[in-house]
Amino acid sequence: MAKLFPDVNIDVVRGKVQESGNSVLPESGKSTPQRWIKVNDNVYVGLDDGLYHARYGDDVIIAFDSSSHVVGYHNLTSLSGSSPSNTGVIGAIALMIILTAVLYYGGIWNYIWKGFDIWWLTIGLIFIYSLYAVLWTPIFAFREFQREQLAHKKINQMMN
Repeated sequence: MAKLFPDVNIDVVRGKVQESGNSVLPESGKSTPQRWIKVNDNVYVGLDDGLYHARYGDDVIIAFDSSSHVVGYHNLTSLSGSSPSNTGVIGAIALMIILTAVLYYGGIWNYIWKGFDIWWLTIGLIFIYSLYAVLWTPIFAFREFQREQLAHKKINQMMN
């Protein structure tokens, strides 16, 4: 169940930017390049443009999850940072509602298994998609927003 939803264990670190880059990190298990930054001899991934372009020596506060994925940050040197995004939650839910409406009312389900006598497979596919669209997507998006809020709360506590 933990792999289906965002990690809510958020830690915070403050330190100077030592290095940053865009390359394959063997320890991450991914074979594609990703943005990373090194603070206090630890590497963090999942950066946005603002943190990725921080200068070496900038004093930053980074909120991250157990996989060292950055959830939020504040650059104390340039006085810039991230903020929780409730528009992401609204957008994800709206997209699923629109897509579901188009699929149900547009009649796409009539063409999925046309010519087959396995109607139950179409019903199963509709049911699984509905679980994804109506249950999982809004829950995931809302939990991601809560995670971002928690990260920024911890960042603000560290700033004071």
